[in-house]
Amino acid sequence: MRHYLAAALAALVAGCDFTPVLDIATPAFEPALVLSGVLAADSTVEVSITAAIDPYGTNPIDRGTDDVSGGVPDGLTAEILRDGVSLGALRRVSRPCSSDPYSNARPDPPLCETMVSDVVTEAGGHYTVRAQAPGFPQAQATVAVPERVAVSLTRGASQTTGPRTDTDLTVAFQDPPAPGQRYALMVVSGAFSFESRVVGLCLNDDCTQRRDTTFTYTYDRRPLGYTTTDPILLAGARTIPSTGINFVTFPDDSFNGQHHAFQVRARQFQYPGQRDPAPIAGAWVVSIDDRTFGAYQIDWFSLGDENPLQEPVSLPSNVEGGYGLLGAVAIAEALLDF
Repeated sequence: MRHYLAAALAALVAGCDFTPVLDIATPAFEPALVLSGVLAADSTVEVSITAAIDPYGTNPIDRGTDDVSGGVPDGLTAEILRDGVSLGALRRVSRPCSSDPYSNARPDPPLCETMVSDVVTEAGGHYTVRAQAPGFPQAQATVAVPERVAVSLTRGASQTTGPRTDTDLTVAFQDPPAPGQRYALMVVSGAFSFESRVVGLCLNDDCTQRRDTTFTYTYDRRPLGYTTTDPILLAGARTIPSTGINFVTFPDDSFNGQHHAFQVRARQFQYPGQRDPAPIAGAWVVSIDDRTFGAYQIDWFSLGDENPLQEPVSLPSNVEGGYGLLGAVAIAEALLDF
């Protein structure tokens, strides 16, 4: 009898769905512009301005609103200002989304829209990017371009093991007396190129058109990985992959207003098609504004796979009337003397 009741209960339970169902009302989607980009000292302006996407999956086009599917809205205009004075309008240009010649060799490669200006930003300047489009609130963001620091670089011993060459470097710089400075450290290569041959490159979606192609990859000032035992860099990097750190941020809390030197070991790799490993050109100490520094810390180390929509990631924004982040950097470069 006990076995009969157990079997009957199991059959009854199998026919029921105990999955909890929650009916949660999602907020109404309000169209807004997304402004993002980084202004670099002594460089021209280039930012991305698009329309926000409904995070809850409702297609706003079906509701008869403006096209806010993530593209550039019709009628978009933008300008760049310094200290509240307009320096001129940004113009819209289309460029390949990828710098990879393999991707761009196909007919009609994907293009990305960007807004550019010939205005050259200066270290220490306060700049505002302002954008507006029909059906959207005006969006604007203001950022101060940091000042550069004085950097020096000394080269030490090198050791080659197989396709990899390790070189010791000392990167030194003087931190300004003002507290709260934020930095990044990069080791960069000089210009180099190598070829890659692809047999039977697909020229269309179903690969009915193919061709054998040789691509030439050309690089200038490309980040090189490095390892280190410096506690400041280790704290900023969290972990060091086998290829080395490419980019690490750190605050000046422990050496504010002091001269500091980092000991790093650059890693140069010789990839197929290269005759020599990527050459070391020098190092960059990059001054970063606070918001960009904070966004990098959250995005990179949030376990969200660099996906800002992965919960519980919450990125800061300095855009009034919209979304996104306008950051600023100043790159101080020290080159090796060959």
